[in-house]
Amino acid sequence: FESRFVSIFCFSTTQVVEAAVANSMLWLLVGCVLAVDVGCVWSVATPSETSEDARELGEALEAGDECRAGSSDSGQQSCGLSAVQLRGQRRSHLGTESGYEAAPAHKFGWMQSERCAGTELHELAFVVRPRSLAQLQEVALDRTNPCSPNYRKWLSRTEVSDLTRNEQGLLELRAHLRARAPEAAILHESRDGELLRVRAPVATWESLLSTEFFVYKHEEHNSTILRSINYLLPGALKEHVSGVLQAINFEQFIPKTMPGIDLNTGSRDTQQPFSSASFGWDNFTELQASVGPSLVSPTKLHKIYNMPAVAERGSDLANIQAKSSQVVYGALNQHWSPSDRTRFEEAFGIPQDNYVKQLKGQTEGFSMSGDAFCRQNPSDCREANLDVQYMKAMSPWTQIGYWYMPESDVDGHHYVTFLKDFMARFVDDDHPPQIISISYGRPEYVVSKVALDLFETLAMKLALQGTTILVASGDDGAASFLARKKLHGEECWSVPLIGLQVSWPSSSHWVTSVGATVGPASGQPEVVCQSNYTGPSTDGEAPLITSGGGYSHKVPKPAWQEGIHNESSRGVPDLSLLGHNFAMVIGGRWRSVDGTSASAPVLGGMLSLINSELIAAGRPTVGFLNPLLYATSSKSIFSDVTEGDNRCA
Repeated sequence: FESRFVSIFCFSTTQVVEAAVANSMLWLLVGCVLAVDVGCVWSVATPSETSEDARELGEALEAGDECRAGSSDSGQQSCGLSAVQLRGQRRSHLGTESGYEAAPAHKFGWMQSERCAGTELHELAFVVRPRSLAQLQEVALDRTNPCSPNYRKWLSRTEVSDLTRNEQGLLELRAHLRARAPEAAILHESRDGELLRVRAPVATWESLLSTEFFVYKHEEHNSTILRSINYLLPGALKEHVSGVLQAINFEQFIPKTMPGIDLNTGSRDTQQPFSSASFGWDNFTELQASVGPSLVSPTKLHKIYNMPAVAERGSDLANIQAKSSQVVYGALNQHWSPSDRTRFEEAFGIPQDNYVKQLKGQTEGFSMSGDAFCRQNPSDCREANLDVQYMKAMSPWTQIGYWYMPESDVDGHHYVTFLKDFMARFVDDDHPPQIISISYGRPEYVVSKVALDLFETLAMKLALQGTTILVASGDDGAASFLARKKLHGEECWSVPLIGLQVSWPSSSHWVTSVGATVGPASGQPEVVCQSNYTGPSTDGEAPLITSGGGYSHKVPKPAWQEGIHNESSRGVPDLSLLGHNFAMVIGGRWRSVDGTSASAPVLGGMLSLINSELIAAGRPTVGFLNPLLYATSSKSIFSDVTEGDNRCA
């Protein structure tokens, strides 16, 4: 996947534009976030087949080929699709409206074992369709369209609920469960009824969904899950239920090793163990002397992106900024350290008055802040520390929260738990945060259509309330983290099996996908951040990551990307920032790290500053950013990065 779109919108240059705030001129951050001069060309994209895989599948379906030559997960010759999977694909081509959904052909480590005992209890989550999905989409597109007179006229939580809650569908689902599954126990209903969690014996689910459940074991991890290869909803439920979760969802484990930092060495030039007291450097000055001019700090980011100075303590501006809210998401047992944050802020003169709110705090048993832990296990603090330190550095007076999903909750079904938690924490909240930054993802291939569509609905509801969702595009190039591990000595082994993979939820229609670049920190041209680049933009030292990006296999091209590229599907990322050699404190020591997971929270903090100005002026928040980013006709706003690539290897 070449670089012209990888970093198509990078803001190494800034520009002042007339803002929506009366009698005020705001510094430009992400193109013309508040610009009035936009190119108003607007149409609604229609879904279409989006991948070469889909075309090949169509040919196989027409030919009746149930055993095409292909590569298996082990690299040996095998059938591309089994007979059962092919029949499943025939039916799933009808869409989830048919009530049928099949598991992915490749399960990457999950091996089928014995049949489940019929008496074993298993939880499923029924996904209820919005009352009128077409109306929800129409309103969301209208309120996020900069050409519409209703642009950024956000709805209240109650108005969104009235638009989406499907009371009739819930009544029919509950009645059907009482009649067909009397043993089932309803555990929880989400606030707007999109998700009904139900527990019942496996035999009940097999009868209700015309399927069979098996025990699956992961060959590399000590994990087991109960799953089926496909299911079929009862005809009476198809009108109101799109499908179920935790039936055919096979999670691909996210590697604990993160590519943005070398966990085996204290620096790039020594062999000091990561957990030793000698890891890293004592202070920022020593780190800067070792890394050189490409080192990124809050001070340098302010200069490169023409950001305003940090507001003085107690000033009107500081009080204004305290009225906005931002949240970073954490998982994989990632802790953040308050003392590391303090040391980082002291080095750059960042106010320390504002504290990070634990969205799952000690009272709930899941506190993910721990100084001692980060000194003993610095590798488990890299991601969380990076997110917290840089989002807060960009907008230090803004209310900031850390939303953590405990690892014990997600073994084997991470993204399903993510959806549940995302709904409970934000979508069901009366006052969701204005900025949500997510630095995690998984290959789009493993995400079921029902799960993907549910997230689209949830993100759409947040967009209608003025929330901006930012998601890092990934650190493993165009093939996702599946390419990080070699198989039989082969890199990019997953590509022949499933094709190039964008990261989800970065590929969602309703999020802004954020990639990484390198160069401006050392005064060099801006290029794609890629691990095989050693030119002047990186001072001759290759980055540890390659910015993720590509085209979705599952999300059609949005209207706001028409005329940008020639593919029929969603392209990512939407814009990019620096993502190489970010200075940070881990376990009391200074270290430099790489990652789109640095770029996303930095952008989040920048947007919080704009939201603060808007709120103070009685204006609506920025909200969903993409239609405005792509609608602008001013080429001077962005820097089109055309050098570099994000190849698998």
